Amino acid sequence: MKKIQLIFKTLILLVFGFSGAAQNNIEIATDKKQIAINENVLERDIKELELFKSNSLALQTSVGVKDLGAAVKYRNILLASMKREIGQGEVKVARAKAEVAQSSREVKTDRREKRRNRRQYTGSSDDNKDIVRDRVNTRDDRRDRRDDVADLEELELRLMNQRVLYEKMSKVTFASADQIDIRYVNKELIKKFIATMEADVKETREELKEDRRELREDKRERRDDRRERREKY
Repeated sequence: MKKIQLIFKTLILLVFGFSGAAQNNIEIATDKKQIAINENVLERDIKELELFKSNSLALQTSVGVKDLGAAVKYRNILLASMKREIGQGEVKVARAKAEVAQSSREVKTDRREKRRNRRQYTGSSDDNKDIVRDRVNTRDDRRDRRDDVADLEELELRLMNQRVLYEKMSKVTFASADQIDIRYVNKELIKKFIATMEADVKETREELKEDRRELREDKRERRDDRRERREKY
């Protein structure tokens, strides 16, 4: 009977161990994918920001010399760019929601591991090390989730502001050369939209730092879990 119980307990440990390893690998793969995505997004956003600034200056110049054709052209270019930014913002919000869901799953995984280690606790030095590691992992993953939630809220607010600015910009029209006046182009409106794009670039840089830190933490968790499995099995 005792032999059967021992086999049963060993099987349970193996199942939990391999499921934990699988979760670690998923988290690391997700981190690497997110880093690659954000590196591409950052490069794209920087280029689009510089082009938007250039076209904004061209619009102001066209208005200043009362060039109707050029004014209409650059107004339409800016509108198309603003619409594109809004579409990209929607994708970023959806991606941020997925990151919140992923970090929430990691917190739940920490809870399961803590419960498992408490059940198996015998007071040994290895068990005490496991408890300390669990606390560190939980602390890191909870912080990551708070960061992800804050990033999502910031993205949603920025997207809302961009939509408002786009609607205002879409009302800027030039009926004739006589009506081309600097008053018809709200410089502050354009500056505000540029500010949202600059905030996007800054946020993506910060996310890259967070992603790389999370990757380091997840790799450390995987090493800890492997060490724990070797100690137990």
